[in-house]
Amino acid sequence: MKKAVFLVLILSVAVFAQGKGYGGFVMSYMMPDLADLSSEFTSHGLPAIEDEVITYGGGGWGGGKHLMFGGWGFSGGRKFDSDSVSVKMNYGGGFFEPGYFINIYKGFGVMPSVGIGGTCVTLKLRPRLGDVDFGDLLDNPGRTSEVSYSTFTLAPSLTILIPIEFIAIQIKGGYMWSPFDGEWELADGADLRKAPEINPSGIYAQAGLLFGGGSN
Repeated sequence: MKKAVFLVLILSVAVFAQGKGYGGFVMSYMMPDLADLSSEFTSHGLPAIEDEVITYGGGGWGGGKHLMFGGWGFSGGRKFDSDSVSVKMNYGGGFFEPGYFINIYKGFGVMPSVGIGGTCVTLKLRPRLGDVDFGDLLDNPGRTSEVSYSTFTLAPSLTILIPIEFIAIQIKGGYMWSPFDGEWELADGADLRKAPEINPSGIYAQAGLLFGGGSN
């Protein structure tokens, strides 16, 4: 998922270079439905997963007078510990995003758009053991597991753009909708059976600091 964020950051730089839009960094407040996963955590001695996730990422968009094309990506997570296991959870995604910009006054405007992409929940698990010698690790490397849940996601949204000289503040709200069930997969490609369901659908809010030049 970090690769997806990196790709949309490259896109934002390209948009900025063309002078037809904006690109920069965004912070998002998201509310995916992770209730079933949280129940699995608590039944095995781990803390519950909060309903809200704060993520960081970037993106950009550009185009003609009204029709715009761009993309954005995000990633964020936290760590959970029990007496026997430590889990690092990451929630991320990436979207291609066409939109229609409505200029209200000198670059200040609104843009309805829809993101087309995917979201992913990744769990990295390891037993809570003491330190280990490097040689012992080579002899017995089976100390960590990584599993992920990926799904196709649509993200309709409404953006408000507030330009200030060569920067702009972006305020955005929307809804992430995953119409199809995703799949759990171990890092080695094997399927994971009897895993909890995850529905990343939920509202999100976003604030961004962008650089570039919009059409007046």
